[in-house]
Amino acid sequence: MSCVVAFLLLISCLIVCLAIPHTNTTDELALMSLKKHITFDPDNILANNWSTATSFCSWIGVTCSAGHQRVTSLNLSSMRLEGTLPPHVGNLSFLVSINLSNNSFHGYLPRELTHLHRLKDMNLAYNNFSGDIPSSWFAMRPQLQHLFLTNNSLAGSIPSSLFNVTALETLNLEGNFIEGNISEEIRNLSNLKILDLGHNHFSGVISPILFNMPSLQLINLRANSLSGILEVDMIMSNIPSTLEVLNLGYNQLHGRIPSNLQKCTELRVLDLESNRFTGSIPKEICTLTKLKELYLGKNNLTGTYHSTTFLMRIQFLLNYKCFSCYKNSNTLVAF
Repeated sequence: MSCVVAFLLLISCLIVCLAIPHTNTTDELALMSLKKHITFDPDNILANNWSTATSFCSWIGVTCSAGHQRVTSLNLSSMRLEGTLPPHVGNLSFLVSINLSNNSFHGYLPRELTHLHRLKDMNLAYNNFSGDIPSSWFAMRPQLQHLFLTNNSLAGSIPSSLFNVTALETLNLEGNFIEGNISEEIRNLSNLKILDLGHNHFSGVISPILFNMPSLQLINLRANSLSGILEVDMIMSNIPSTLEVLNLGYNQLHGRIPSNLQKCTELRVLDLESNRFTGSIPKEICTLTKLKELYLGKNNLTGTYHSTTFLMRIQFLLNYKCFSCYKNSNTLVAF
């Protein structure tokens, strides 16, 4: 009887051992496919280091989980690499973080990255990717927290599926050719802290919903084609007090500068230059004690500065060369 039990235990151990791969072929093949799609590797980093003679978990830029030896992080940033991103990268199913920023990757973004369900951080900034942002990327990606697609050549509009990624904290699409309105569905991103859509082709009015998101710390919509009036009672009634940067410069906004900006007690940067704002600078701005940069140039502002405190704040900003007001058509009188 003891021999039978020992035999069964041996069989069980063999089954368990066979079930735990010592090397993961799927991950290795995915990485080797990426290597084959690199057409320029000036420092021969991948050419010399990514070799099947060693475990892929020891390759430069690759981090694996301790237990199952699956790739959890891929960081090839600033290696001057040139090439395309193959669909096989979508087979790295345990990937939590991918950073290919500051290289020269080009071509379309693979739809197959949809399969990266565990992904939390994606940084493909400062490359030459083109085409649209795949809508399928966000259908099954509830854990994504940070998305950087900055300074590429992406076009189209923001996929509506992105607004279902409720864990998202950073959305940076600055420096592309993305167009359309900023959807009111953005309200679903209740954890969003950084919204950077500057230097794109967005148009239409700025929805009041954008300023009713209490988690926001930075809003950058600079250099788009946004228009309309920033109504005080409509758009600034619940503006988040946590907001530190508000950049709406180089658009087509008009009307008066909202006085309710005083609610942004943490505001450090306010950029409204190169719009069509009229009226006077609200006296409430002088209560923003943390303000370090103020840009109001190239508008149609008139009126007077308010109070000695305001003038002291302006002088402080002038000393740091962060105040732009006179180099425009504004007519302002200090007293």
